[in-house]
Amino acid sequence: MASTFRIHCRASDDLSLAIIGGETVLTRADANDDRQMWLKDMKYGAELTDEAGSPAFALVNKATGEALKHSFGHSCPVRTIKFYPAGYVDESILWAESNKEHLGGGFRRVHMINNMDFIFDAEQAIPDYGGARDGTRLILFRWNKGWNQQWRIAPHSAPAPGAGLPLAEHARPVRILCQSGQGLSLTVRDGDAVLATADSEDERQCWVQSFRNAGHVTDGEGRRAFALVNWATGEALGHCGDDEPVYLQGNKPDSVDVALLWTQSDDLGEEYHSIRTVGDVGLVLDAASGVPEAGGARDGTAIIVFPWNGGCNQKWKMLPFH
Repeated sequence: MASTFRIHCRASDDLSLAIIGGETVLTRADANDDRQMWLKDMKYGAELTDEAGSPAFALVNKATGEALKHSFGHSCPVRTIKFYPAGYVDESILWAESNKEHLGGGFRRVHMINNMDFIFDAEQAIPDYGGARDGTRLILFRWNKGWNQQWRIAPHSAPAPGAGLPLAEHARPVRILCQSGQGLSLTVRDGDAVLATADSEDERQCWVQSFRNAGHVTDGEGRRAFALVNWATGEALGHCGDDEPVYLQGNKPDSVDVALLWTQSDDLGEEYHSIRTVGDVGLVLDAASGVPEAGGARDGTAIIVFPWNGGCNQKWKMLPFH
């Protein structure tokens, strides 16, 4: 199983998705209510994707052990069924997120794996009907860009260091600071990776340095690879080539995709390192034009991959995220 997640609707920050009385509804957010906790199982239905290539997953309620099941049709409520991970793969409990359309803030459309036109919708949770409220049902509806159709599936809690595994095996939550911009931290904004003024309360600035995705992959110097997964969006930081922007992609924890893997150089002074693509240690994470001659890095500076030149905009420090 994957980590525990909470599912929020953009229509209300105070509500989260739960199973209550046999129905899937929005309810007042409560961190201690297991009915609001979900397991995002990427193993069940592994290798299956939607027509856009986004990976399939099941959403299993922690309290009831039930998986969300496709509705009977347009405007009908999402159903639940007891989850049995062994045996044949039931596509009616598989979902995907629309990772290619950035809605900002980590929100995505969540749709049936085999029909992208049927998406999560908080029933009538729009201003004309009084907005979202405790007890609002989850249905499937066609996309109309409403806030009641935009969802964020975010980890509930940070991994606990030292839980019986060597430290190197652990995913650790970190803040990633650039030497070029004092007080600037790597974040996700409107679906893009940029620098932003450091904010310890902003979960978009929290990254999970995950070795789980990397298997035994190493770079040309033998350094172990890792993925950088954004805490708020669940997406991994990817690279595609020299002088190209990095991108964010849905994270499949048990697969190995070298385009989502990085390694770290030796200490370059004051705990700064270069963050390098696993396939070419000469290509590194770079705050675009974030050099003194161009005025340095600033809030909103884009992040690219660029050949190593020793610039302060290519040196990064990972600190624990508190």
